[in-house]
Amino acid sequence: MSSSDEPPPPRRVRGYSNGELTKQRGRRHASVFNSSAHSVAGARRWARMVTGLPRSEAYTLELVVSELVTNAIEHTATGSPGGSFTIGITFLDASRIRVAVTDSGPQLDGEPQYPNWFGACPDDDHGRGLPLVKALSRRTGVLGEVGGPLTVWAVIDRADLR
Repeated sequence: MSSSDEPPPPRRVRGYSNGELTKQRGRRHASVFNSSAHSVAGARRWARMVTGLPRSEAYTLELVVSELVTNAIEHTATGSPGGSFTIGITFLDASRIRVAVTDSGPQLDGEPQYPNWFGACPDDDHGRGLPLVKALSRRTGVLGEVGGPLTVWAVIDRADLR
């Protein structure tokens, strides 16, 4: 990959830490990513780096991040030219981690929709991401109103990752 093909680095959100998170309650980190072909992989790397989780525990975290980011890119204005998403990670305590992805709002050419946690029909090619996130997480939810930017979040317990 040439340097011109590399995605721009994420932008840190003011008011959040910018180093590796210690596994203390209330520590949080957030960055804004441009929507590009490399943004999903970049978000996974970023999440692994800021949490400092060992590789054996980071797999589930990376999968949840990947699904939430992919959903934002595919179903919202995040995937449009100039789109972006914000990802936040918070240690709720020494064991529980909340991952939250905020999109750029609804697509301009479609009907605004609420995320579907229950999935698609078995014969569909898509629609399994959020049910997978739900299965891997202790809790999930959505903040915001349909028609505006939405924040989709999941709480992962490190005990489940071991």
